[in-house]
Amino acid sequence: MAIVNMKKMHLLGLKREKEKILKALQKTGIVEVVDLVENDVSEDAEELSGEVQEVNLNQELNKELLELENKLNNLKFGIDFLKPYVKSTNPLIHGKPNIKKDELLDILSKENGILDSLRAIFELDKKISQLKAEESKLLNQIEMFSPWRSLDIPLEQLGETSRTIFTAAVMSRKARVELDKKIAEESLLAQITTLSESQDDVYTLVVYHKDHKENMESLFKEYSVNLQDFANFEGTPKQLITAAETRLKNIENDRANVKEEAKRLSDNIRYFEILYDYYTVEKDRKSALLKVMDTDKTFSMLAWLPEEHEELIKSKILKVTDTVYMEFSAPSDEDDIPVLLSNAKLVEPFEVITELYSLPDPRGIDPNVYMAPFFFVFFGMMLSDAGYGIIMSLLAGYALYKFKLVGTAKKFAALVFLCGISTVIWGAIFGGWFGDLIALKPLWINPLNNPLSVLILSFIMGIVQIYAGIMLSAYKNIRAGHVADAIMDQGLWLVLLTGLLMFAMPQLMPIGKYMAIIGAVGLILTQGRAQTSIIKKFTSGVLSLYNITGYLSDVLSYSRLLALGLTTGVIATVINTMAKTVSGSFIGYVVMVLIILGGHVFNLAINVLGAYVHSSRLQYIEFFGKFYDSGGRAFDPLRVKTTYVDLEDI
Repeated sequence: MAIVNMKKMHLLGLKREKEKILKALQKTGIVEVVDLVENDVSEDAEELSGEVQEVNLNQELNKELLELENKLNNLKFGIDFLKPYVKSTNPLIHGKPNIKKDELLDILSKENGILDSLRAIFELDKKISQLKAEESKLLNQIEMFSPWRSLDIPLEQLGETSRTIFTAAVMSRKARVELDKKIAEESLLAQITTLSESQDDVYTLVVYHKDHKENMESLFKEYSVNLQDFANFEGTPKQLITAAETRLKNIENDRANVKEEAKRLSDNIRYFEILYDYYTVEKDRKSALLKVMDTDKTFSMLAWLPEEHEELIKSKILKVTDTVYMEFSAPSDEDDIPVLLSNAKLVEPFEVITELYSLPDPRGIDPNVYMAPFFFVFFGMMLSDAGYGIIMSLLAGYALYKFKLVGTAKKFAALVFLCGISTVIWGAIFGGWFGDLIALKPLWINPLNNPLSVLILSFIMGIVQIYAGIMLSAYKNIRAGHVADAIMDQGLWLVLLTGLLMFAMPQLMPIGKYMAIIGAVGLILTQGRAQTSIIKKFTSGVLSLYNITGYLSDVLSYSRLLALGLTTGVIATVINTMAKTVSGSFIGYVVMVLIILGGHVFNLAINVLGAYVHSSRLQYIEFFGKFYDSGGRAFDPLRVKTTYVDLEDI
């Protein structure tokens, strides 16, 4: 239940067997290949292979990778395009289908034909885009011509004749009135006909004599009249609208034809998914090829693997070749060791909490086994409603049973399940069953009636966790061989803090006084030991006692255990009270049920989030801050990583 011990593997093999060896390692899924070029560890390689030539990035291999990337992009496009037309099974429920080697080989033999079918999908997508663009254009056209629908003059006839000018114009209501006045006052040969009106504008046909062109243009400018340009359009607006509406109907038919063609091609999605996963595996393996170093005839590889799998990896490699040299060694102080956690099933879900913060330093302590019981207790105490806990555990349990969850999703569902159990326990202790909806006596105490007792319990839990953090820090020092540091930096603080806590119990106060004095004096004498002068040593020692305020602040932070527990209960009770006030009639009871369901769902959601956030905060700040070294890098092995199917023995 800790950080898995890693070993470093140096491997020297024949260049022609490089891909075969990597393929064998990929199948195991437990070896992380180090990029020798990027990490500049050529000295390790030189010890095994002699003088190493400058790494050739192999233009042919890069070309293959580029081709694979293009194939993957095209296949992903085809899969996403066809998904709406396929009734597929959910891999979360049914798992990934298993593809046997014979079936895969058969599909690979038809590879060119399958990839050719992608061209038809690209054409369909192009057609859909064209139809969408045309549809948008036609809708804009209809919108543009709708105000001019009553204009019975073909648009191509607008403009100048030998004596008159016809123009479509948009103007304000005020401008419409003023223009009529100006035309009459100036005796202009002009006529304005209103075709339609909107809330702000008037759509008109203006006809005037050529001799008055300058006068009319001046008026148009004065009253901000917008002259319409319908060049390139033929026919009346009504005819153009009718034609557009007819074409829109045809577009719908064209879309239906595209949909039918897509359904016809949808059988290919299975082939696309299989090839996509196959190419993904190939791409990962070929990318790993670029991480090794080559000479004329040999290659050198550096990799990480769990210590417990050393013999397994040896046997897997020796099955594919006997012309290889392997050397396994413990990591050095300078190595960037990847982190792999291995915890008991009950602890493993809590890794989600740590991973959100940061993986532990590979040379540090895995905090999960120590943090898990605290998070479990704190979460349940913060939510503290047995009804809510039952719902959480049932939903999470169903997800774990029904769905094929893996990785982080599985851990998170298990975490919710365990936190639900904790919530049921604390809900029963405090008497919370959907607030006061179900009247059951608390097994111990009701926080609403006796908050002080629960607050004291919260502080006690906080003190226990803070003590655990200090002791883990001491353990870390002892493990590193710094026993004296553990005594001076953690042991003396435990003596001082314990002595101060004894002041709360009169019968222990005399002992506590002496412990506090011993602890304080010890800290004054030791905390400045890194300083050079006696004055600085003494001053630093005295100032170190100020950290008592930090510990006090940490303890006070645990008051949130009470605060959030009260919040859940109070809101739940308010919801129940609101529901009861509307009962009394059939409609009232319906509303009551809606209030209860909606209110409790909301309360559950918001307080689950609050309990999760604040429980995590107590771990990150008050607990991890005492001992935890973060910054680890996740172990990332070369493996058969698929999205849609499981490939058998590739």
